[in-house]
Amino acid sequence: MASVMAQEDIQGRKKARKNGTRTGIWLLVTITIIFSGPAAGMIPLANDPFSVEAAVLPVSVESGPDADPDVSIANLATPPVSVSGTAMLVLESNRSRILFEQNGDIDLDSPVSAKLMTALIASEQLKPETMITISSVTADMADLAVGKGQPALKTGEKYSFEYLLLRLVFYDSDAAAVALAEQISGEESKFIQLMNSKAQSLDMLDTTFASSSGRAILADSNGADPADTNGQETVPATTTLRDLARLVKAASQNKTLSSALTRRNEYLVLPGPTVISLHHQLETLWTLSEDRVAGAFFSNKTSAATVTFGTVNGISIITLIHGGRPAEAIDDTVAIYNAVGQSFEVATLVEAGDHFFGGQEQTVDGEAFGLVYLKTITYVRPKGQDFLDSAVQYQSFGPFTRPILSGAVIGQAIFKLLDGTTIAVDVGPDRQILSSVTLIDRALKQLQGNPNLTIVLLATLILLIIVLAVKVIYNLTRLIKLSFLILFEIRSRR
Repeated sequence: MASVMAQEDIQGRKKARKNGTRTGIWLLVTITIIFSGPAAGMIPLANDPFSVEAAVLPVSVESGPDADPDVSIANLATPPVSVSGTAMLVLESNRSRILFEQNGDIDLDSPVSAKLMTALIASEQLKPETMITISSVTADMADLAVGKGQPALKTGEKYSFEYLLLRLVFYDSDAAAVALAEQISGEESKFIQLMNSKAQSLDMLDTTFASSSGRAILADSNGADPADTNGQETVPATTTLRDLARLVKAASQNKTLSSALTRRNEYLVLPGPTVISLHHQLETLWTLSEDRVAGAFFSNKTSAATVTFGTVNGISIITLIHGGRPAEAIDDTVAIYNAVGQSFEVATLVEAGDHFFGGQEQTVDGEAFGLVYLKTITYVRPKGQDFLDSAVQYQSFGPFTRPILSGAVIGQAIFKLLDGTTIAVDVGPDRQILSSVTLIDRALKQLQGNPNLTIVLLATLILLIIVLAVKVIYNLTRLIKLSFLILFEIRSRR
């Protein structure tokens, strides 16, 4: 009887091992299928329409009731405002986009460009407290500032660079410009070479300077009075508003010159000591523009010219008016600022953290990951229009090896506006790519990314543990019974 029970027990253990083996195989196959297939939340690389090779992504352009389907690029350059000047240009300074333009590329005799270039070079090389000695050439020059209550500059007198710079900016002073040129280069003719070299570095390719103040000079004698030409040829300064816009942008970015251009009035102590007040020719412009104008320069020598930089509706702009009526300089500028505010707005192009669906990347070992924008980017557009081209290009900086940090730049999404402006936006991985590529590491990342999968696996694991525990207890019980039977049989034989 004991032998029969032993045989039955052996058969039971075999069957249990067989069932346990089947259960283990079933669990192993299930896990293998799950981890060998596409990961939850991830796009398979095969036949993927958003792969790196798919470089063009269509973008939905709004076409609501406020959108004008007949608006073209050329219409953006037509100002919806009338000014007294013969030439006018409005530049969106952040991306150097021309918003409005009228005769912006024609050659102009504009002293304002020479004075601003002189002021820029001096601001780069001199400190505000630098003392400058007035030469006989400077002292003999006619100067508009004297008629505005400023002292006449006399030979041998010394003035600070700060005062001469404000005198140039506030009163369009020729004498102040020449004094700065002589301080830097010793004589004006050498300084003119420096001015033209600086113009080339700023891509002012249609600009030629002949004097530090913009006045016409004799072809064979720098500094001579053009009134005494006796029939000799004079050489004026020539520029275009597009070139002047480049210069104004550089001037607004120079701390010293920008500070001078943004002042409306100032009180300084001159040698003597004497307290003197300075007032900008366009002092009321700041108030009348509701402080949208940040800085300004006005010249009324050969022809009136008004230059400003400021902000409208969050849009940084530079405005240039040439050939206008001096009495209407302020009204013309305010009208332009109003026109920009009525015509343009700032819109969000992308937001940091949003997914970019125009491309997908993978590491050299084959792990795929999505892309997100790293920064929030805005752009200026006509009101009521997206003003975006219908395609976005993606440029990859790959290949990529582990580890890849979550904030790393791994490519760029390149947007194009309808006026041809391109905006490159940095994109990065949608998660951190760890350096380990083990099965355990991949499994943990899959579980973190898919709660449902985690629940299924945990439930399966718990069920397997229960089944194995039941089998172990059952077989252990049978083993104990078998052991008692064997012991009983051995005693009975004795």
